[in-house]
Amino acid sequence: MNYRCLYGKDKNIEKRFLKMPGKHYRGGICPQDIGTEKALLDGTHPLSGTFDIVPMVVIDDRGNTAARGMLTFYEDEDTAYLGFFDCINDMEACMALITNAEKIARDHGKISITGPVDSSIWIGYRFKTDKFDRPCSAEPWNKPYYVELWEKCGFEVWKRYYSFRLNCITEKKGNPKYEARVESFRKKGYEYKNLDKKDFDRIFREIYELLIRIYASFPGYKWISYEAFYALFHKLKFILVPDDVMLIYKDGALAAFSISIPNFYENLFGKLTLTKLIRILKIRKDPKEMIYLYMGVDPSHLGLGSVIAELTRRELYENGRIPLKALILENKITAFYYNDLLNEKMEYVLLRKKL
Repeated sequence: MNYRCLYGKDKNIEKRFLKMPGKHYRGGICPQDIGTEKALLDGTHPLSGTFDIVPMVVIDDRGNTAARGMLTFYEDEDTAYLGFFDCINDMEACMALITNAEKIARDHGKISITGPVDSSIWIGYRFKTDKFDRPCSAEPWNKPYYVELWEKCGFEVWKRYYSFRLNCITEKKGNPKYEARVESFRKKGYEYKNLDKKDFDRIFREIYELLIRIYASFPGYKWISYEAFYALFHKLKFILVPDDVMLIYKDGALAAFSISIPNFYENLFGKLTLTKLIRILKIRKDPKEMIYLYMGVDPSHLGLGSVIAELTRRELYENGRIPLKALILENKITAFYYNDLLNEKMEYVLLRKKL
């Protein structure tokens, strides 16, 4: 089979780009967020204007779309980002896409390609490498062979990430060191609170201001405005309940936070149907698993990470839910909290190729 690659701002390319996932994942779980993709192509996404994009599709001899991707360029970065990747299980089809991506990246003065990154890590990134039986909320979802295709095209794993499913907590007492630290910080004037939804916008702003600083060292990080952050994530307001958000204050300032959501599994992927909505509402009412998505500690308040871990453990002991620590960069300290309770580990990767 012969393949040719088309790219650029063209209605036919964009139409093929948007249609491919529905056919590619037919009969399975399709992770496509078509609203986000349309907004990026139309230039109406909250992050549009902070980068340039080049949509790409690969066509076979019969006119079928065999692969797709989107290159993203930032003026102050020497790497190009390749994301929204999908491909049939055919090395030649993948090579047609990657070879052209490399040429375009060089023409833009870039010295490497990093991916998968869907234009921004605030939108989506990483490949899942294992445990393809059922997805967890917020994790990337892709065909199992994608990593192999990229590696055969010369990419190497640049960063690894892990999610950890722990066993249900049955012991009332936790780590003595962590328990002592909870009381020690309390005596120093730290306040432990949960989300008050009446103050959601104020608290959301506080979380943004802390998160935007402490995540600055993350691979692929780019600063975004509060307005863009709010546009991307404010819908959390409709699924979070007070116990899902843990806040620690010192002298009125936010020093640490943790955000969790129920594991809605595949129900958050793709188009929201009535059936999915009923499942989501049922899970929201009585979650069996909680995914700990975000955790942040102001560097000037060392030790609060273990305090949040212990407070979380106590809550999980009371409600009997299973915790999942999600998408943690390899060797980050949060990966080690209560890992004596480990049941299952999932892996994700970010790859890079030098040009």
